Amino acid sequence: MLTFAIGDIHGCFEKLMSLLVVCDEIRGHRSAQFVFVGDYIDRGPQSREVMNVLVGSKGQQDRSFVCLRGNHEEMLLRAAEIERTDRDLMNWWGNGGEQTLDSYGIDDPADFPSEHLDWIRALPLMKIEHGRLFVHAGIRPGVPLASQSDQDLLWIREPFLSSDLDHELFIVHGHTPIRSWTPDLRANRLNLDTGACFGGPLTAAVFVASKARPLMFVNDSGEISRPAALLD
Repeated sequence: MLTFAIGDIHGCFEKLMSLLVVCDEIRGHRSAQFVFVGDYIDRGPQSREVMNVLVGSKGQQDRSFVCLRGNHEEMLLRAAEIERTDRDLMNWWGNGGEQTLDSYGIDDPADFPSEHLDWIRALPLMKIEHGRLFVHAGIRPGVPLASQSDQDLLWIREPFLSSDLDHELFIVHGHTPIRSWTPDLRANRLNLDTGACFGGPLTAAVFVASKARPLMFVNDSGEISRPAALLD
């Protein structure tokens, strides 16, 4: 079975649908799982359409979805709570929440469909398989996995991004947009946030069970590339 890991979507529904078509062409008749590393909403114009696809994805026998929580989903949950603060509300609204409200046709995050909020609340923060750890932002270097904080898993940038430590597991993440709009592959991690909501592509990495590192990359335009190390 193939695994497709997909970076931050941020309301870019058309790019998501195009990328899924390309991934389906690659997998052919093989079963595949799709691991989404979070940030499905905000900034882009069609958050509701993206959420409808992900929330309604159950029951596909040959194509399963695994969705992780991102920091933007976390901000939405805080903004939608009855006991929210003004800071919670403005923090989410100022980071793309306004576009999400427009997409849903509502004025207050408390009015979100309960099905979507409940789905977000149930999202896991990480997934481990075949020597890989899928997570939204990253991990704190040198800290055991069982001791990682939710804050770091959802929000960390440094010292994670500049760390060359062996994390024991190969980390697949998003959260930090890559200026080159191409995947950032390092010895110990892979960043898949290629800036879809800023004009870049939406990117997936393709994995097989026998290797922790990606076999290839594909984006919503159908461009396929292979990591340089695999071409040697």
